[in-house]
Amino acid sequence: MTPSAKIMLLFAVAMMVVSCSSTAPAGSPPKPVRVSQATVARPPTAVAETPPGLRALPPSGVGPATYAYTCGSEAAGETAGACGHWRLLTRDGGVWYLPEALGDYETDDESGTAPLAISPDGLRIAYYRASDGRLVVRELATGATTPMQHAFTWDIAGSTDTAAMEFLGKGTWLMIYNLPPDEEGAVLAAVATGETREVPGNVIDVDATGSRLTTETAADTGVRLQTTGGPVHHITVTGLHDQRALGGFIAQDGLAFDLVPRNIPACGNDISPDKLVTVDLTTGKTISVVTPRLPADVLRGWGIGWLSPREVLVSVVRKRSQDTTVENTFALDIMTGGARQTGRIDKAGLRVRDPGLVPYGSAVYGGYLAAPPYKATPEKVVPIKHRGCE
Repeated sequence: MTPSAKIMLLFAVAMMVVSCSSTAPAGSPPKPVRVSQATVARPPTAVAETPPGLRALPPSGVGPATYAYTCGSEAAGETAGACGHWRLLTRDGGVWYLPEALGDYETDDESGTAPLAISPDGLRIAYYRASDGRLVVRELATGATTPMQHAFTWDIAGSTDTAAMEFLGKGTWLMIYNLPPDEEGAVLAAVATGETREVPGNVIDVDATGSRLTTETAADTGVRLQTTGGPVHHITVTGLHDQRALGGFIAQDGLAFDLVPRNIPACGNDISPDKLVTVDLTTGKTISVVTPRLPADVLRGWGIGWLSPREVLVSVVRKRSQDTTVENTFALDIMTGGARQTGRIDKAGLRVRDPGLVPYGSAVYGGYLAAPPYKATPEKVVPIKHRGCE
């Protein structure tokens, strides 16, 4: 699911930073159940129109992708026309629309926007093919596509919680959150082969072989993290402004981080980043709890992924005026909280190259591994004054 949707309302209480592992042996996660080769009997109908002024994604020879978006529709429930196609931004500045990828669609009972994902290195994208509704992973350089052995449940596609997907770790695996709402699970796909299996819906990391899964579970206090075959690590952190805000860890190679907001989302609450928490999944020990040194005009933020064992990538929304915002990405040092800007997604700037863009669509990030240095332009920072509900 998307990073912002992963903010969980969890509870943590303690008087100091505490991490502990339960002494009772923990049961292993359920054995994955293989999903048979799937077909789509009644593919959805794509409703997007050709966007004016944009070129279609070439069959091959495309560089690493960094960002994808649909421009959306101002009126809820209305199809977006030319806005309904996914657009793809590449590291070299290219802007393409994806006619092969299903964007806005309709079925007999539902309408919505089919999900899309970009790998951390930006070399491949995952999407639902407009021609037949099949989920595929495409190599941008060669144009080769690998079908995933999973059928999208189109009649529940309108639910945000069940219509999302993301690459895990370094992009070897693809998590697909598209099971009926009463089933607490997800589908894990091997990107190279398309083979799929059912896994718990709270998986946050998978090792290279696919045999060791790490899960996150809410607890009465804190969260519980567990790797296949290992003990349950009960993580609690004090020093947070709101203990209930802990949760939504992003893991890779035995480490996990959480960009914790000051409060849980509620009317008027300050949900700007409060602490950056990092834990060791092998030992369950807290590695660090630091204050991220982000600009004072940040409204909210969420984690994206790991850049290195020392740095993580986060996205933040910054206020620019009474009614406008801009999205920036920052690399954060897990030991010091030091921040360096790595990118800027300015919807007003994108609108110059894409006249159809309006701020009501979907957006995904990727391509952040091995990205070239970003030269940020100095900007005036005005601290945010947060107010409660009137």
